[in-house]
Amino acid sequence: MLDININLEGKNLQEEFAYRQIGSITAQIEPVDVSTSLDFVLEFFRNNPAAGAIPVERNGALMGILERQQVEKMTESAWTRFWQKDLDAYIKNPLLSLRADDYIEKNIERVMELNDRSGVRLFAVYYRRSFFGIVGIHEMLTRISEIRGRDMEKARMVQQHMLKSEPCARERSYALYTWNRMANEVGGDFFKDFSYSDGKRHIIGCFDVSGKNVAASLSTMAVGSFFTALKSFDPGTKFGLEITRMIDKYIQDLTPTETFITAGLCYVDEEEGSVFIQNCGHTPIYLFIPGEDKKIVGKTMNPNLPPLGMGILESESSGGYRLPITKGLRIVMYTDGLTDMQTPDGIRFDDDRTRKLFVSTHGKPESETMSVYATEIDNWVTEAMLPDDITIMDLRFR
Repeated sequence: MLDININLEGKNLQEEFAYRQIGSITAQIEPVDVSTSLDFVLEFFRNNPAAGAIPVERNGALMGILERQQVEKMTESAWTRFWQKDLDAYIKNPLLSLRADDYIEKNIERVMELNDRSGVRLFAVYYRRSFFGIVGIHEMLTRISEIRGRDMEKARMVQQHMLKSEPCARERSYALYTWNRMANEVGGDFFKDFSYSDGKRHIIGCFDVSGKNVAASLSTMAVGSFFTALKSFDPGTKFGLEITRMIDKYIQDLTPTETFITAGLCYVDEEEGSVFIQNCGHTPIYLFIPGEDKKIVGKTMNPNLPPLGMGILESESSGGYRLPITKGLRIVMYTDGLTDMQTPDGIRFDDDRTRKLFVSTHGKPESETMSVYATEIDNWVTEAMLPDDITIMDLRFR
């Protein structure tokens, strides 16, 4: 690490540049002439402990940069100090010039290449054809990390905003409990509780994008934008499979060819009194269906349609399962981050434990259900990293 953030004039010119520009992390240090004595340079470093380097010029033109460690090491020998008169004897590294108003991310690749090839850690920065100061590779990498952190936080905020449930104008026949944890700041899980303006038809969707992190999160934006656009359209008779076909085509048009999205979809029609369920290449959907004598019939709905974004749903004539809405009906959808999560020893949670988890929470109120999910996942993962995002959507009809 090189701390070269020193300004001999006491004027901070870094503030004139944007956060992403090289000038914002450049240290303004006045150059010394090549004929300057080593004793003067050593005295400079003693009086300026924060300075890690000093620029050297000849006849007003910059010729190199001397690092503190380099000077101190090469002047350990009194014999060397006696014979080496000019500072250029200590300048060995090639000099790379950068522009103060250029962007850090644009230049980091060639800076890294020079560092790998020649070990150069410091670079000259110019502004309006004049020498401006020195920037180090450490400062550039640190700022890039900060920039990406800020960008990821903004992306996370956008994604979380899209995940928020929208208020419904009237009381609904169901309650929806959603539990989500992303493996990174942004991820490829997306869930939606969408209601049409009539307040009688709703779409509950659990989506999982192929891929991870930023690339996957961009695809979730495509899903989110579809539902934003859907607010402006009257579904008419196109409620259910037709909407799914529309999503499929929309995603296919907006995402790369190799990208696909699995989905569990529930189309709730309160006027008709039914819920139409589809599994588009998604994890199994668990159904808890009230029967006679208050008995609950458990069913598992495996994928019956291809994932979204592949453009082949138009050939499907049905591909769904319709249930009457009855009090006590429960539908649970989740993403494969749940079954794939591992203990620190590498043991998967797997499908059987997932089924038992949902069975154990049947009939429990919301507060207890959410607590059970969080506790079970925390106890399983402990210090291990999540390999993928986890989403659970627990739909219960009143």
